[in-house]
Amino acid sequence: MKRLLLILSFFHSFILSFAQDMSHIWAIGTAVPGGVQELTPFPNNQFKYTGRLIEGGTLYFCNKDVPTAIGIRYIKPTYEDAYAVTGPITFTLTTARDSLASRWIVPLTEDVYRITIDINAKTLTGELFRPWNELFIVGGATECGWVTYTFLPFTRDEDEVCAWDWTGELKERPEFGEPRRFKFLGQNAWEPKALHPFSQDEDILGSTQLLTGGIGDNKWNVRQEGYYHIRVDVFRETVHAEYLGAAPSSDGSTAIDEIESDKSSNGEWFDLSGRRVEHPVKGIYIKDGRKVIIK
Repeated sequence: MKRLLLILSFFHSFILSFAQDMSHIWAIGTAVPGGVQELTPFPNNQFKYTGRLIEGGTLYFCNKDVPTAIGIRYIKPTYEDAYAVTGPITFTLTTARDSLASRWIVPLTEDVYRITIDINAKTLTGELFRPWNELFIVGGATECGWVTYTFLPFTRDEDEVCAWDWTGELKERPEFGEPRRFKFLGQNAWEPKALHPFSQDEDILGSTQLLTGGIGDNKWNVRQEGYYHIRVDVFRETVHAEYLGAAPSSDGSTAIDEIESDKSSNGEWFDLSGRRVEHPVKGIYIKDGRKVIIK
């Protein structure tokens, strides 16, 4: 009986050690710009590397940022010299003595590597990310509701191909199902690309990360009705929302100044990301230090 308890205690300690050891993950090696970069943790116990990797360099993933650190654990693929663009491939944890077998091959020099390490499933998945061609918002809180092919489009950032912006009104709309909910889609239809929050009815103002695909159909919930500016990075899987003002009242007034486009004005126009706009069209901008909406 004592022996059994000792064995159970050992496995319990091992599991706790595994969870504690993998609270941070770094990419290290000559394939990594600067030699070392920490992966971004996500709420579902995944870690992601997004960015540049260099062909021919060494690449390892481990729980310390120094290869000789005490207690270092390497993420070792099921077979040696596995490619970083792959998956999902199962992995095990190994010590520094077996670090050579933990190397991952970088096939090309590219800026768009996205590598996901899933601690729960013990898998590594790697891809060369392809920018999306479009992005839409849809839901009961939007003016289009859930009607297919009428989804509201985001606008791609001219300088960042994977970043998208949307400005508009979100409010409860009793005429639609799920009248306070919404989500993002990568096409003007339901499949195949979708972006969700990690939990149902998450407040968009508190969200910073989102889930590509996944199990379930979680949606954001509008806690505060009004105009919003939402920025989504589909590569890094981040989202940032800014509340711009209250929804129009019965007399048509808003917390945002409504003006007609004055392209002859000497004042400079900026979008909500701070970039200068030469020819403003319909949308919300910053001019003379205040937000204005052009209808």
